[in-house]
Amino acid sequence: MIGTIEQMINDMEQGVYDFTKDGKCSQCGACCSNMLWLSDSEISRIKRYIKKHNIKEQKHVAPSVLAEQPKFDLTCPFLNENRKDKKCTIYPVKPLICSCFICSDPDGAKNHKELYEEQRNLVSMRDTFFGK
Repeated sequence: MIGTIEQMINDMEQGVYDFTKDGKCSQCGACCSNMLWLSDSEISRIKRYIKKHNIKEQKHVAPSVLAEQPKFDLTCPFLNENRKDKKCTIYPVKPLICSCFICSDPDGAKNHKELYEEQRNLVSMRDTFFGK
C-alpha cells in the first residue's frame, strides 16, 4: 500500500517493498527491470508488437555517485515514466513474469505454473529489443 515517504523508507529498511494500492498494481514502475526471464515466443511477440506500433526505447536517468562513472539504465526500456497511467508501452504483450509479479508478494510469481510451461532465458530487454 502506498503511504508516506517515511512509511516507505521504514518498510524498505524492514525488507518490505509493497507499492500496491489496495492490493493492486499501482503502476509505479519500481519493479520494471531491464533484466527479465522471457521465453522465445514472448520475445517474438514483443518484437512484432514494437515493429507494428513503432514503439520507441524509453531512457531513464539514474543518479551516479561519480561524474566520470558510466551510467547504466537498469530500468525496462518499455516503461514510460511520463505517463500517469498505462506506463508500459507494450502492455498488451507484456511478459508473463510482469503479469504474474506483484510487489506485495514477490514470491507469488513462483506459484504461477504457466511460467514453467516454456523454457525461459534471462535477457536484457534493452539489448534484445533495441540492440544496445
